[in-house]
Amino acid sequence: MKPCDCKDEQDAKSLNEQGLGINDWSLKVNPAKVVIEHRHYGMVNMPMSIFKKFAEWYLENQNDE
Repeated sequence: MKPCDCKDEQDAKSLNEQGLGINDWSLKVNPAKVVIEHRHYGMVNMPMSIFKKFAEWYLENQNDE
């Protein structure tokens, strides 16, 4: 199961990893939302659908035209 497929708390708990942390940054998956957190700057709760749009845009090739 991919994190974006979680529909409820049980799905999120069944993931091998519920989040990722690098230095002071962390990204966690809760049902229907993604939580981006920084130790000093605070936390952002974002609906999974919006996070997915940001991630797809970030990962797709951009034309230099």
